[in-house]
Amino acid sequence: MNKLSKFINALAVLSMIFGITACGEDKTQQKTASSNVLRVGVVPGPYRGMIDKHIRPILKDKGYEIEFVEFTDYVQPDAALDSGEIELNLMQHKKYIDGMIENQHLKIIDVVNVPTLGLGIFSEKYKKLEELPEGAQIGIPADAINLARSLGIAESLGLIKLKASENENKASIADITDNPKKLVFIPMEAAQISRSLDSIAAGFVPGNYAYAANLDYSKALGVENVSETIKNVIAVRDTQKDSLGKVLHDAVTSEQFVKSIEGDKEFDSFTRPAWWPKK
Repeated sequence: MNKLSKFINALAVLSMIFGITACGEDKTQQKTASSNVLRVGVVPGPYRGMIDKHIRPILKDKGYEIEFVEFTDYVQPDAALDSGEIELNLMQHKKYIDGMIENQHLKIIDVVNVPTLGLGIFSEKYKKLEELPEGAQIGIPADAINLARSLGIAESLGLIKLKASENENKASIADITDNPKKLVFIPMEAAQISRSLDSIAAGFVPGNYAYAANLDYSKALGVENVSETIKNVIAVRDTQKDSLGKVLHDAVTSEQFVKSIEGDKEFDSFTRPAWWPKK
């Protein structure tokens, strides 16, 4: 092989080496860029809009992009977060996530709560709780946390009495000790209750599903007094509590977010968190 051929071959080898290195650098850069895309788990309701209109702009200024991942129930978003399929979710309250962590042993954690629309009791047949007839069928969420929550609201409204318990999150239909109207509580998927109001006397509908179904809160038979533990939270994997979790906490508690929500009439009926600035 002459010198010219050897030189050409050497250039070809070097070109291949640098080409491979460049490809490796491109992939690394692409991976770094994609790490700024936050996949957000949501269910039907107002919280996707809250993120899109009021949180996305703040995160964009910090270099993050948002991609929404829609789920149809409360269980999947937490499983997806735990497995790394999404980076955060906003669809559940504090009591619910605590129950999921305890019962499912998920490695996730809430980092901040947001303005929340409470659970409402709705009916297409009756205008007042007093009108509910004896033996009326009442739809309540089937998941353990929201079922217990609904029974607690029913008790606070005088519909039933429950057996005293150290853990109110575990109340069940079997714990009803007094039911003057002999109401029949029917556990249903939370998303189905608003769609079933034509076939039941009334239904306990969580805020996000009531919002998605355009139910009128001014016509509700009863509305939950939203306590701090029932306000919806943003959750991340527990390993990201001090990184992504802090970014989200700071974004939500910022003056920009507060002013943005206060200027949006859509969220006027949402109960503010305890950290919300006092007027």
